[in-house]
Amino acid sequence: MQIVWSNRAKKSLKKIRLHIRTYFTAKEEKEFVLEVVQTIRAIADFPKGFPECKNPRQARKAVIHPHSTLFYRVKSKNKIELLLFWDNRNNPKKIK
Repeated sequence: MQIVWSNRAKKSLKKIRLHIRTYFTAKEEKEFVLEVVQTIRAIADFPKGFPECKNPRQARKAVIHPHSTLFYRVKSKNKIELLLFWDNRNNPKKIK
């Protein structure tokens, strides 16, 4: 399964990692990255195994951690696009 990262996904993951690095420890950042990798592997194995979002883009959401969610889209049988990493403590109305 091909995993394609959008620029927004890259930037949003970097922002969350920077927040963790600033306010927590390197160990916690490393644990978060491991959770991200495990979640992406689960998505690759079971692309439709996570709930659909109510939006026109046909996105799905995978909760990585109680504070973080990954939004992605199944583009084809062999391609998944990672759209956005979201800090769940933010206002959901800000997702566009």
